[in-house]
Amino acid sequence: MPEVAITGLGPVAPNGVGRCAYWEALANGKSGIRRISINGHSDYIVGQVPDQWVKSAETTTPDPHISRCARLILLAATMALNDAGIGREEFSTSRSGIKIGVSTIDMEAGEVEYESFKNSGTIRSSVLAATIPHAAASQMARELQCYGEVLTFSVACSSGLVSIISAAESILAGEADVVLAGGGDAPLTPFLISCFRAAGLYPDNLSCEPSDACRPFDARREGGILSEGAGVVVLENVERARRRGARIYATISGWGIANATSSLSLRTSFASAMASTLHNASLQPCGVDYICAHAPGDRIVDRSEIRAIKEAFGDFAYNLPVSSIKSMIGNPLAAAGALQVIAAVQAIQAKFIPPTINYREPDPQCDLDCVPNKGRVARVDSVLINSAGIGGCTASLAISRP
Repeated sequence: MPEVAITGLGPVAPNGVGRCAYWEALANGKSGIRRISINGHSDYIVGQVPDQWVKSAETTTPDPHISRCARLILLAATMALNDAGIGREEFSTSRSGIKIGVSTIDMEAGEVEYESFKNSGTIRSSVLAATIPHAAASQMARELQCYGEVLTFSVACSSGLVSIISAAESILAGEADVVLAGGGDAPLTPFLISCFRAAGLYPDNLSCEPSDACRPFDARREGGILSEGAGVVVLENVERARRRGARIYATISGWGIANATSSLSLRTSFASAMASTLHNASLQPCGVDYICAHAPGDRIVDRSEIRAIKEAFGDFAYNLPVSSIKSMIGNPLAAAGALQVIAAVQAIQAKFIPPTINYREPDPQCDLDCVPNKGRVARVDSVLINSAGIGGCTASLAISRP
């Protein structure tokens, strides 16, 4: 069976765009959560990627009709290919594929067009193609002339991680040699934020400093902070990567997917996904050096994940660093898992574990080593990444030093 190598990283996050800027922010505990105004509506505390960062990173002028979500994902994909040293022609003529995760349709365009439709009764002909979940992957395929599998996954926050798992499966099955995989979302509209608030997934009243708003594992946590972003990685057959002299950041060693049917079964779902990952990666619990947790800062979800880690890892759980980068980037939905993978890859490379910031008051039910407030130098040869989404899909992925 061929191994799967990660050879290119493309992060577009609220605290940094590009591999170096993103890692510097994570390693130094820098938050990208800000107070902003959206379409003239009141201030929101969210994780927004500054426009100037996006514009300065783009190498071409984007299509004016492209959605915000697709624009962020395209930028992430371009950076990942450049980081891997793969040109567009090489990608097009290889046995290539594209696997992208998204959580929602493009609500920004949808809301604008709906208001226009109510007032005038007309709507642009391009709206349908631009707002469907598959829009970003389709746009990528057109620009990169990809004729292999081009698929979109939509399982809420797990979408990005599931797309990476699917891409690894394609390479292991010999169906592709190189795949762009990851996810992205741009859900920062008044309506969507109100939907998350109504569902209890966004805090009602936030009077704190924006950078202090997301507090995974902390007893004061009030809920996840919604954000936008994108993360895309290049996956290759290891032998192909070595033949072309590519830099191999890490290899994918195993994964597991499970489902929760309610909040009561979330712990079991997390534990099942992690147990499957350990088994498929031939890893003993003591063989994992760090868990890059899902932990969005939600009371129930954070506790469920911690309990599941104890179940999957037994007594070793208390020796295992478990941090949440969402404390710095918020919850960018489908981008979260992919951005966690990029963070985990760089943790392996730098031998450094990023912190969980804003950890001030311990929650007795989240009593593992949460790497509070300050990152640390450590041996990091193998990392487990967890992701869970509204609707129940829970995924776990193991990556290792090559």
